[in-house]
Amino acid sequence: MRNRRIMKIGWIGVRGYGRRFWDAVKRVPGYKITACLHLDSEVSRAAARVMGCKPFFNQDDFFRLGGFDGVVLTVPNEFHFHYGMKALNAGKHVLVEKPLANTLIQAKKMVKSARSKSLVLLTGHNYRKSGFIVKMKAEIDKGSIGKVVAAEFNMSHGGGMKFGPDKWRFHKDKCPGGPLNMLGTHLIDTANYFFGKVDRAQGVVKKLYASTTAQDMALIQLEYRSGVVANITTLYNSVSTEFINIYGTDGALRFNRWPKVALWFQPKDAGCECARYRRLAFSDNNTAREIFEDYLRLFRGEKGISSNAEDALAVVEVMEKVLKGQRER
Repeated sequence: MRNRRIMKIGWIGVRGYGRRFWDAVKRVPGYKITACLHLDSEVSRAAARVMGCKPFFNQDDFFRLGGFDGVVLTVPNEFHFHYGMKALNAGKHVLVEKPLANTLIQAKKMVKSARSKSLVLLTGHNYRKSGFIVKMKAEIDKGSIGKVVAAEFNMSHGGGMKFGPDKWRFHKDKCPGGPLNMLGTHLIDTANYFFGKVDRAQGVVKKLYASTTAQDMALIQLEYRSGVVANITTLYNSVSTEFINIYGTDGALRFNRWPKVALWFQPKDAGCECARYRRLAFSDNNTAREIFEDYLRLFRGEKGISSNAEDALAVVEVMEKVLKGQRER
């Protein structure tokens, strides 16, 4: 087990989600940010004042002089591989936002490098840590709805209609798959968490209404070795939506974000009529904090915590299979 010393962290990605992520974890004990990197010196200096660390605006200087054990990467997806490999090659433990990388080749190289050097590589698949997801998983595992038959997932919003060329998610080469890349990876990982190994992945990913070069909608279907079929919808061209329906032989589980957050158990029908739903309680939680705490525990070598490298690879593999299927149509 590594010693209990404070983990020193270098932070890359100090604006947008990077700042929100730091706000979510800044009170977690057991670590200290020693350096932050942004290629714009003024941005880096401003972030350093807030984070209480040394600013860097040169990548090589950051890795050579930053004085840290690990790197947190909350950068646009196109840079996950670049900075991830630089960190791993420098002997640093890595926490990277999801997806692990934009391509399976890149993701496999990162995992291989981390394993060869015995370094932590953790991907920020925090959605599966949500209280309602944990509760649904527990209900599935104890057989509350019998044998799972099928599932529906939807996570969508109209952001794609607002992205301009100055936003990285506007561009297909930077965000392949559009909402599949950004929202779908959450849902793919969660479906895999529920149902296991994917046998087949297919779907439709296209640009319909947004002015982006990236796609603005994805509707995919996953078939699992267990026989479960999951349909996953992610849209960047419609209204804010988030729901999960899981259908079993003895009932169903239903989660909705809107119009009100709620998780329901639907029992078997009463004769030919729908039986009365029962609301299920779950705990609200800070999922960003939980994934970050896992990163610190992995660094310390604590038992019972494992890297999610294989899970992260499986997500990228599904995304790539679907996009490849689109190119071959």
